[in-house]
Amino acid sequence: MRSQVVIPLIALVLAAQFCCCSAAVGGPQPPYVITPSDGAVQRFQDRWSTVVNESPDGSFTITLTEEEMTSMAARVLARQVDSPPISDLQVHFRDQRIEVYATVTVQDSLPLPGMVAFSAYATDGGIGVSVEEAAFGPLPIPDSILEASTEALNDLISQSVEAEIENASITDIQIGEEEMILTGTVSPASP
Repeated sequence: MRSQVVIPLIALVLAAQFCCCSAAVGGPQPPYVITPSDGAVQRFQDRWSTVVNESPDGSFTITLTEEEMTSMAARVLARQVDSPPISDLQVHFRDQRIEVYATVTVQDSLPLPGMVAFSAYATDGGIGVSVEEAAFGPLPIPDSILEASTEALNDLISQSVEAEIENASITDIQIGEEEMILTGTVSPASP
């Protein structure tokens, strides 16, 4: 009789411990899912073309959505020959910063969910970012791995935008909820 009570109790304790440990192994998760698409990139390209064609003095202001940024970053990531060990990339604009969520696999180890939050600013006509926060999985990350991952994400964000807005010099960046607003000037294309 006593074993009939003890065995289920032990099983319940083990199940609870497993659930707690599994949750702790997690890591940062995006607030909601953003699915990259070619359509999102095309929408941005169409808006960019309209902005450039309708600007009499070359100045522009354009809004970039999370879906568009995620899609452009995924496109750049897919085109890299030696792509960084990043998958499931999502870019969110929140709290006046860029939050990049991804799964990171370092040296064939366990894939860990991660998040790097950047503040963005205009620099030399392009986009500069400074890391504000970084988290990968439940364990502390060595500085060398954190720096390499952060640098890869920084380059990815900059390349993604700059690849789509040719001949543009960015003078201001504002990050709102779910959007980033870029202001600058466009030089005429060389013949």
